[in-house]
Order: sequence, then structure tokens, then C-alpha cells
Amino acid sequence: MLRAKSIAARKIDKKEEAMRKGKMILVAATLGAFCSLGVVVSPTAQASTPGVLTCDVIETGGPDAHAEGYADGRICDGNITGTVHDTKADGRCPYVRLHFNDGSSWDSPWAGGNGTKANFSGYHPGAYAWAELRSISC
Repeated sequence: MLRAKSIAARKIDKKEEAMRKGKMILVAATLGAFCSLGVVVSPTAQASTPGVLTCDVIETGGPDAHAEGYADGRICDGNITGTVHDTKADGRCPYVRLHFNDGSSWDSPWAGGNGTKANFSGYHPGAYAWAELRSISC
């Protein structure tokens, strides 16, 4: 009788093992499907993935959107690049002020003279909120 129980126990163990293998195959197939779709499965989600840039676009409108000019560019993980354009001969020189969620701001160099532009670059940590085109007398 003891021998009969051990045979029955072995049959149950083999069924459980087969079920585990089936579940593993199903999990592997599901992960394979996600990967083929470009979906990344990660045990812990992070706000920023190493090696992947997080970028925001800097826009204050196009050439006709503002009287003094416009600005465009981008911020990628705190690195700021772009251009301010002066589109009007009015004695005003436009620049862009970038605002951040912590209340701080960053000012670009100004473009001076109708048709001129000023490239800008810099660094500012923190989350970008919005851009404002401003001008000074020049």
C-alpha cells in the first residue's frame, strides 16, 4: 500500500510539472509578443530610463505669431538648445524666457536687428513648464 501511494504521488508531481512547463511557455510566448510589438516589460517602472532622452519642444509661435519675433528649440534632460529670431525692425531685441515647474527661469541671449537670429544653449535642471518671448530696447 505504501508503494501505491508513492506511484500516485509521482503521477501528481508529473502533472504539476507539466502544468508549470505549460505556464512557462505561455509566459514566454506572451513576453515574446510584447517584445515584437516594441513594448518593454520591466519589473520596476522608472521616470527616466538611462540612455533615453526626455525632450520637450520650445515654441513661441512662428514668424507671424509675435510682433518682435519667435523662438524655437528643445530641452532634453536639462540641456537647452534653440534659436531666437528677430522678425521686425522696431528697435526691440527678442529673447526667450523658459519657465520651470519649481518657479525658476532661464533667459536666452537676445537677437538684435531685423532678420537676425541668436542661437542659444545652456543647462537647467528640473521640469520645463513653458516658454515666453520677451524683448528689450536695443
